[in-house]
Amino acid sequence: MTSVLDDWLQPRQGGGAGGVSDRFSRLRPPAAAAERRDGEDDAGLIFTGPQTRFHERMTYGLRTALNAQVPGDLVAVSRMDVLLGPDRRARPDVSLVDDLAASDDGRTCYLAEEVRLVIEVVSPDAAASDRDLRPRHYAAAGIPHFWRVESTDFRPFVYSFELDADGAGYQVTGVHHTRLTVDSPFPITIDLDRLPR
Repeated sequence: MTSVLDDWLQPRQGGGAGGVSDRFSRLRPPAAAAERRDGEDDAGLIFTGPQTRFHERMTYGLRTALNAQVPGDLVAVSRMDVLLGPDRRARPDVSLVDDLAASDDGRTCYLAEEVRLVIEVVSPDAAASDRDLRPRHYAAAGIPHFWRVESTDFRPFVYSFELDADGAGYQVTGVHHTRLTVDSPFPITIDLDRLPR
């Protein structure tokens, strides 16, 4: 026996491709093996090593520094999935998303068009993915800005990228060692040696 509530909870198709119901249905948690996250094997398992303190410190510090400078229509968030296509998700270390999307505490992911910047802190066990695979997927999804955080003896430096004119990939806009200064997606200056801890 089904109730009215059971009927209401069933997903509904809406207005064809791109309809409001179809668009937001992509934000529900994926069914098992329905979507692949970058770095998954064929069984859908994600293998990652333990997180270093450097990785955690960079993620927290960049998110905090961004949120101290963002205009009111943007919010920096950590470790939230971004839907890159009909069957692909990624979980950047930090994402800069539209405030309206970030204000929905029930969300499990953001659409690529809601994301202005993604940041990956390179991990030894995911270096190839962080440097090559993920940026290609982010660019293909149309995310306009990408930063890659590297380190030498646990001192950070950041490569900043923006989508090239034809949207086919990213072009380097700078390599930042002690101070990160960029003009877009908005004017940002971050002291990399004095990030919040």
